[in-house]
Amino acid sequence: MRFALLVAVACGSGCGKRAPARAAEITGSLTVGGEAMSPLACRPGRAVHTFVEIVSPRGILRFEDRELSWSRDVNAQGAGEKLACTRLDRSWGGGSRADGTSYWRGTLSFECTLGPTPVVGDLVLDCGNITPEERQQLDGQRDELREEQRKPK
Repeated sequence: MRFALLVAVACGSGCGKRAPARAAEITGSLTVGGEAMSPLACRPGRAVHTFVEIVSPRGILRFEDRELSWSRDVNAQGAGEKLACTRLDRSWGGGSRADGTSYWRGTLSFECTLGPTPVVGDLVLDCGNITPEERQQLDGQRDELREEQRKPK
């Protein structure tokens, strides 16, 4: 079973700041129109919700609030066009720091389209220079959620 987890931390006056994109934080694949995208980098951030953007040579894929969107402008700020997905599996955790930067860790596995163009991915992301303390907090929240899911209803 896949699950979503959000860990929100108080955000100072810098809300909305994004951590710099770093390619080494992504494994897996992303194809757009059958073309493999490489290199990939991720940028976590916070608007109304914590989000993550995967920056590719052809545009930006954004996951926020259980939806994927695509922007062809690699310098875009904010969500682009919503993708129509037949499959969107995700498991993630993330949050914002007092300095306004954000972090995001998880998986995205999806089959979507943007008009007639297929957008397909199977990604593992670890974005925003997650500290050992944040990682421990995310692990604890994930363990608590899994334990809750195991309880009979």
